[in-house]
Amino acid sequence: MPSDTEFADLDAGCWDHIGSASDNAGSGDSCSLPVGLSTAGAAQQMQDKVVKSRVLAGEISRERIGSMASRYEALVRASRAISSYREPVALFHALAGELKHAVTFDYLGLFLYDESLNKIEMPVLHVVNGPGVAIPADLRAEETITWWVYHNQQPVVISHAGDESRFPRIMEIYKRCGVQSAVVLPVTTAHRRLGGLTLGSEQANAYSEEETRYLELVADHVALAVDNALRDEEQQRGEVNLRTQRAHFEKLFELAPEAIVLRDIENRVLRVNEEFTKLFGYTVDEALGRNISSLIVPDDRREECEKFREALRSGERVNAETIRRRKDGKLLTVSLVAAPVSVEGDEREIYGIYRDITGRKQAEERLRRSEAYLAEGQRLSHTGSWARRVSTGDLYWSRESFLIFGLDPEGPCPTLDVLLSRIHPEDRDSVRDTIENSNVQKIDFEMDYRIVSDDGSVRHIHVLGHPVINAAGQLSEFVGTHMDVTEQLQSQAALKTALEEIKQLKDQLYQENIALREEIDETSMFQEIVGKSDALRRVLAQVETVAATDSTVLIYGETGTGKELIARAIHDVSERAARAFVKLNCAAIPTGLLESELFGHEKGAFTGAVGQRVGRFELANHGTVFLDEIGELPLELQPKLLRVLQEREFERLGSSRTLKTDARLIAATNSDLGEMVESGKFRSDLFYRLDVFPIRLPALRERKEDIPLLVRHFVQHFSRRLKKNVDSIPAATMTALSEYHWPGNIRELQNVIERAVIVSTGSVLHVSMVDLKPRFYASRRQEMTGDAQIADPRSARRGLDESERREILGVLEETHWTVAGPKGAASRLGIKRSTLQYRMRRLGIPSRREAL
Repeated sequence: MPSDTEFADLDAGCWDHIGSASDNAGSGDSCSLPVGLSTAGAAQQMQDKVVKSRVLAGEISRERIGSMASRYEALVRASRAISSYREPVALFHALAGELKHAVTFDYLGLFLYDESLNKIEMPVLHVVNGPGVAIPADLRAEETITWWVYHNQQPVVISHAGDESRFPRIMEIYKRCGVQSAVVLPVTTAHRRLGGLTLGSEQANAYSEEETRYLELVADHVALAVDNALRDEEQQRGEVNLRTQRAHFEKLFELAPEAIVLRDIENRVLRVNEEFTKLFGYTVDEALGRNISSLIVPDDRREECEKFREALRSGERVNAETIRRRKDGKLLTVSLVAAPVSVEGDEREIYGIYRDITGRKQAEERLRRSEAYLAEGQRLSHTGSWARRVSTGDLYWSRESFLIFGLDPEGPCPTLDVLLSRIHPEDRDSVRDTIENSNVQKIDFEMDYRIVSDDGSVRHIHVLGHPVINAAGQLSEFVGTHMDVTEQLQSQAALKTALEEIKQLKDQLYQENIALREEIDETSMFQEIVGKSDALRRVLAQVETVAATDSTVLIYGETGTGKELIARAIHDVSERAARAFVKLNCAAIPTGLLESELFGHEKGAFTGAVGQRVGRFELANHGTVFLDEIGELPLELQPKLLRVLQEREFERLGSSRTLKTDARLIAATNSDLGEMVESGKFRSDLFYRLDVFPIRLPALRERKEDIPLLVRHFVQHFSRRLKKNVDSIPAATMTALSEYHWPGNIRELQNVIERAVIVSTGSVLHVSMVDLKPRFYASRRQEMTGDAQIADPRSARRGLDESERREILGVLEETHWTVAGPKGAASRLGIKRSTLQYRMRRLGIPSRREAL
């Protein structure tokens, strides 16, 4: 009897012969098999020959022969089953039924591997015992046995799943399904690799080497069947796709929105679609067989058409815009796309697609015209448009924007960094802050900045920007304009200079005109300050000196001496004249409200504060604050005023925010602040801070030579205001007014003159002695005897007449007794000639000196 090794050799020889026959059958080699035999028949015939020869030789036992025969019979039946079924599920069902007589298995599965997708698929799984098998979604192809078998083309035998370490994820699946042993064989034909055939058993060591070789032969037969099935499926799928594509092409040809024409290389029309008939007006019958040139090509385009045909004949593609003609003779602007097509060596045909672009061309022409108008408008107005993408920072500029910034319009659009680099360094941070703020707040913005050209010249740019919000509410871009306002600013500067020159000429003319008037001797350089006394001139000199500085000024003077006028004069002569002059009388405001008046308050700072209020120091920023009666300022407010003078800062009532001010302070008082400091009623540090430049105003009794000027000034002023014609002032009246000591100073004089103008009924000023007599004679009594009795009214009248008589005689002497004329006595006295003659007669003054 042969040994086990000899049996193995015998089995191997049988498998080799049968496998060789199977491979040859799969490759189509007709010489390997007898004529008319199938693969299964060949296997059976080969089996019979080999077994018979070895039995005769005494190499195989009868028992061994029975086992091998049963397996061969199963293989033959499996081969017949495989050749009978095309559908994989039915094939595997039949295969499982035949193989169960030859080998042990509980699972039989086919796994296909798609190398292009690196994906394992399980189209068939036949389960004899146990649950089904599911491939986890996260199982990678490299973790499977099929992947290894596919790439190595060697079978994998798992004798005991618990001892296998190469495929841990697969062993987990085996464990859940109860698989103890398995064999995975490559499924491969001579043409391609397909995947693996897997048999699994719930018994360990279920697959010996002999059974593995037997199953390899089975796998070869399965590979042929699966490959044939896949080829059939692919062929059917290809035929379906081809039919589908043809149907789609036919539908596309008919429903295409463009006119399509198929013609031969000689330009004869073979086929047209419906859109062609609509576009060019020819029916299908009218178009077929016609030369495309005679059909739709205008005479002046024949040469162009021939060039297109030659290009297509040489295999080139044509893409052009041209003119074509309708059946009714109307010309159309069309886009033409044409290409030669040749199928399986047939003669070339040409597909041409026409699209009517007449409307588009007209729209493009209108757009070009509109753009030209816009560009010209931007050029004339020096205005350029721009857009900026917020997400990327990309800029779009119109041509005029390039020119404004001195850049090449044909070059690329500048970046934001390039834009910032052209902006004047002093304006760059402000521009950057404005851009960032507008991006965050999504708001319109407007700004002005300067740019520096390559030649160093500076241009002024005014910019407007508007945010564009998309449907999602997000900021997508900004659009706006650049405007070069350099010429406008230069024009404004030139206009301002011209206005200043006009003002200077006007002032000069005014001064020259004033010089021709008599009042030139009665007024000073300050508008409302009347007088020419030495005392007043000294004050005005001090005003001119201190006005050019920002120093604090403290004005001393009795009530009514004109402290506010002097403060205004300082402001008007200073560089702050164009700014506000804000005044406040510290004695006229209740103490509780004085701080609010000075520094302002916030809403709700105190009861009754229904809104925000701006204080005097805030209003007068860069201007002047005049505080009258500074001695009445409460002690508790004096430190705050001192802080404003020293630190130039303060806070509103109810606010912790510190505000800055550049207001100049001018203070006035009729009190002796030095005595108030000594008595503790005024802070010494504030006093010394205020008393930087003191100005003391003289009382009216100290500048009596100014009284006649003031009287005439007030008479003219109130005459105009009250619409009266008072133009004569008796000499006695002027004398009485000049000799009065005026305790109320200029304000008292002003009131007396206003009352006098009111009661005067003619052209002569009538001053009531009641207004002057008590105080006048009281002062005279104090000045002279101190105990004299008050004279009666008739004595007072005689005194006034005598004073007036002396004044007129003095003027007549000075004018050499010339009454009329510009240098006559009447003009010197400020009255009419007839009025002077009347007074001379009344006072007994002759008309000539010799008569005295």
